[in-house]
Amino acid sequence: MANAGRVGHALLFWDNKGGGALPLALALAQQMMCKSKQNGTSCGKCPTCNKVQKLIHPDLHFAVPVNSVKSSDRNPVTDHYAAIWKEALLANPYISEHQWYEALGIDNKSGNMSVHEADAIVKKLLFKPFEGDCKFMIIWLPERMNVQAANTLLKILEEPPAGTHFFLVSEHPEQLLPTIRSRCQHIPVSPPSKEERALRASVRSEQEEEIAQYTRDLITCCVQKKLYSAIEWSEDVAGFGRERQRQLVTSLLELLRNIYVEHLQAPQVSAATSDEIPQLRLWAGKVPASFFSEATEALNGALSDIDRNVNAKMTFYTVATRLFFAC
Repeated sequence: MANAGRVGHALLFWDNKGGGALPLALALAQQMMCKSKQNGTSCGKCPTCNKVQKLIHPDLHFAVPVNSVKSSDRNPVTDHYAAIWKEALLANPYISEHQWYEALGIDNKSGNMSVHEADAIVKKLLFKPFEGDCKFMIIWLPERMNVQAANTLLKILEEPPAGTHFFLVSEHPEQLLPTIRSRCQHIPVSPPSKEERALRASVRSEQEEEIAQYTRDLITCCVQKKLYSAIEWSEDVAGFGRERQRQLVTSLLELLRNIYVEHLQAPQVSAATSDEIPQLRLWAGKVPASFFSEATEALNGALSDIDRNVNAKMTFYTVATRLFFAC
């Protein structure tokens, strides 16, 4: 697309968590801005490429979910935390939403993009490119935009200033307003390779490892028929912050998928590492086929409950008991 000059003004990259859509969007921006292309690709060495790789190019902009770090932070927008974002992204190009919130210091809150963010995006893009003839706005996790923000962006997304490209990078494009989706060219990103999954696992934070352990603990309680332990688990995780609760349920859904893949004996679509497979196969051999639909329904219901501020003790008691009795 880049070599043929056919990159649209609004692209929607989408993948699963940390699957590579964000690095791909950055690579495409670098490809389009590079002044010394070699064999149809960016050279990776010129001043322009170096600036993109260091995330300091003046025509490369970001909008990401944020929230107030301190009570004095009013109307938070990406620009307030740009240095933290760039440091976190440079350290881990496959950064997850929760890893970003950890870096920002709001891991017990949910990030979002408000109308103030949308206004900041519009103001930035009114200026002409500083270098070259194009500029890029990468919006990471646009599903975190509220309706007011999304509506504010609609006009500029449909008729952007000359040389402007919007790259939206989403994990849940179905959560975007239909009017946003319809204005973008969709680019699904393939699942990560074994090597990329190993990279993601190597940068898993201490808190993410703790969440992963909680997911394994619940499945173990259910498989081993330890009801009291499962209820204790539910009481423990009910004390987590909302964002951590959401991460826990998402992690459980991912684990459930990996167990189901082993149940189906379909390793070609597995997202698990080689170290994880023996335990997954053990669990897969101990649960009935009906377990997966029942557990998925319970976990999706929990996500909805978390978003609606339903009592956390009831939410996770329901999750623990439904998974237990489905085994």
